[in-house]
Amino acid sequence: MEDSERQSPMEEYDASPSSQKRTLDPSESVTGVGIVLGMVGALVGVIATLFIAEASGAAAWLACCIVGALAGGSAGVVIGGMIGAIFGVLRGVTVSARSDRNG
Repeated sequence: MEDSERQSPMEEYDASPSSQKRTLDPSESVTGVGIVLGMVGALVGVIATLFIAEASGAAAWLACCIVGALAGGSAGVVIGGMIGAIFGVLRGVTVSARSDRNG
């Protein structure tokens, strides 16, 4: 007996990375933007320290630059984490709500 129903051919699934839509994990965006802005903040902290600090010797300049880098870097990480969290929420993975309640 012949099959009288026509079946559509199976579509091929393209598993290449270019065909898949990239979803952004919120933790990736927080970490990435936090690291980048932390480095920028550390650089800004060192440059600001060189202009503002009134150190008398090389050791004092070095200590002031370390403190400036730590202050600027930590501020950059905090702000970068906040901006990364905003990116993650706006463009990230959303989990669909599932209701198993009857009635």
